Amino acid sequence: MVMDEGDTTLDVSAALAEMLAFLTLRPDGEDPDRWVGEAPDWFGGYLFGGLVIAQAIVAATRNPPAGRRFHSMHAYFLRPVVAGRAVDYHVRPLRDGRAFTTRRLEASQQGKPVLDMSCSFTADTDGYVYDVPGGRGIPSPEALEVEQGPGPWVAGYVGPTPPAADGTRESTHRMWFRVPAQLPDDEHLHTALLGFATDWTGIGGRPLHLEGDTQGMVSLDHAAWFHRPARADAWLFYDVQSLVNAGGRGLLRGVMRDLEGRVVISVAQEMRLTPVDAL
Repeated sequence: MVMDEGDTTLDVSAALAEMLAFLTLRPDGEDPDRWVGEAPDWFGGYLFGGLVIAQAIVAATRNPPAGRRFHSMHAYFLRPVVAGRAVDYHVRPLRDGRAFTTRRLEASQQGKPVLDMSCSFTADTDGYVYDVPGGRGIPSPEALEVEQGPGPWVAGYVGPTPPAADGTRESTHRMWFRVPAQLPDDEHLHTALLGFATDWTGIGGRPLHLEGDTQGMVSLDHAAWFHRPARADAWLFYDVQSLVNAGGRGLLRGVMRDLEGRVVISVAQEMRLTPVDAL
């Protein structure tokens, strides 16, 4: 099944309205660097890390530097974000250089820090263009069964690559995804939505146990680089690779490509891992 804007088989309109409302922050008084976001309960008792990343990107881009776009971020998850309680965001300028603007964002809930993020803005320029080729034999999104994903997203899951003789896998989570509705031409909105998607790694960080759910997997830190402007309502392919599980933690990296195979976003994430049999 291929889904387009006129397909009502999977109705995401209500979920999209909820997501856009979630990404609408209100000023905190008259300080242009302070914002408040709501943490609704429609995603469960605690917010998924991607939701926190998305809302933080919105806060960081409410007053963006002129002519520059959000191109990289590195965040630490400090505490779980509890549903039903407001989240306060404070954006502080660190450096305004000739080519790059660096800012720091601190998010707190009821006075306790929940996220610390540094981010950078720049303007794209002409220069070398190079992309490492992606995997071969990947089916197009039109060839896959489209399923409802989290919130307003839909996805065509390709699945992990087959295990090698030693049990390792080249990729642990692969999918095509998008929001199946026309979104506004707001580059910061698309960046925030795709920031959410960077944390949509499934069970890819636990390559020796890809069955079951994400229980026992807790994000510690999260980095993303937005190499090219991309739209959340266009098909993107997310390829996740688990690099190492050691010391009770795991590190994965991910690459998002557009339909032409160009790399648009890169991701790196460390998580705490609890063995399934210990849960």
